Amino acid sequence: MTTPPNDSSNNPESDLPWLQKPTTITPSSPSQKQNPQEEDLSLTAALSTITPSSFLTVHQTPCARTGLLTGIGLGSAVGILRSILGLPIPRAANWAVGTGALTAILQYEYCQAKRRQEKAKVARVVEVYGQKQAEMRAKEEEDRRRKAEEERRLLEEQKGKSWWKVW
Repeated sequence: MTTPPNDSSNNPESDLPWLQKPTTITPSSPSQKQNPQEEDLSLTAALSTITPSSFLTVHQTPCARTGLLTGIGLGSAVGILRSILGLPIPRAANWAVGTGALTAILQYEYCQAKRRQEKAKVARVVEVYGQKQAEMRAKEEEDRRRKAEEERRLLEEQKGKSWWKVW
């Protein structure tokens, strides 16, 4: 007897959603961006993008170095302090690793937030600078136009006057 394809009673994967095939998310409105790279959003697809050379260049990613150094420093300090206060070495080491990892993550996210703010400020400065340049060009053009109009008016006045009339 064959089971229907929709029958999940004999399918062990039906109880474990992470073992099921990844579903693709398609944008439902035109305002959402259509990106062909976002089709497969599974954990295995994300892990497949990590290569061994990624671990050799992790320190070059923005904010990673700061986060890792802060995590190592604070984690070591907490581990040593907990050990001095009488906690067994394995538990103090657990505290050190946990504190270090949490501190590294928090410092990394803080640094990323500061970078986003700085990027927004730079974009605003570029926008304002462009507006100021446009205003200055418009003002210069207006000054040139006004000066040309004044010269034209003076030439017309001089043309209208005869040089031989005294009054």
